[in-house]
Amino acid sequence: MSSISKKVKRLFYKEKPLVKVYSHPRSGTHFLEAFLAKNFYKTKDLSIDKVTWGHWSDRRIKADGNPYGKLFGNHYLGFENQNSTPKIYIYRDGRAVAYSIWKTPNFISKEEAGITFNDFLNKKIDWSGTPARKSESEYTIFQHWAKHVSSWKKLAESDENLLMIKYEDLVDDPYSIYQKIHNKFFSEQLILKTNKIDVIKKPLGLLPNKGVKDEWTKHINDQNSRAYKGIENITV
Repeated sequence: MSSISKKVKRLFYKEKPLVKVYSHPRSGTHFLEAFLAKNFYKTKDLSIDKVTWGHWSDRRIKADGNPYGKLFGNHYLGFENQNSTPKIYIYRDGRAVAYSIWKTPNFISKEEAGITFNDFLNKKIDWSGTPARKSESEYTIFQHWAKHVSSWKKLAESDENLLMIKYEDLVDDPYSIYQKIHNKFFSEQLILKTNKIDVIKKPLGLLPNKGVKDEWTKHINDQNSRAYKGIENITV
């Protein structure tokens, strides 16, 4: 191909936009970013240099950045993301989300450091969408989680560029999730066989927990499980 032909090709070639990851905080965002990067963007630099994160009263900086940060969309509600961007929304059992937020030091207000898990589940949170955004919320963490997932479920009804996946499914059956992502956004790529995909095997994130899918079960009892009653059937 001549140099002129190459220039013409570059002029008319439009690179596909990156598939972005959206979620309620502590739902496996970085886990999915790494999965996307390693299986669909192997040759692309997706890194960002610096990440600011945490509760609005206790912001922290991760100086070494995020190797897959360009894949992050945001933690906002579904109606705040009505656009043509290709999106994956990852959602997780609300009890796991609540437990992960509670045990992450700077995801709770400085004034509430040391709050018990039971008390945390029953109080109103002071943020919306993301702990970084201060808000006089009327919701407990479970209610906020339900509102968040429901808002994205509603968006999925009209947004053909949105794929919703469950964190627990990504952990238990990564190849099935790989196939869904491939068929939705990367059908032009050769599909990999089961033993060829890159499975993420260690905890990831700004301050990763143990990466144990059902660790929350040790901390939910008859008393605090009542706070979850009525919204536990939020499914997609």
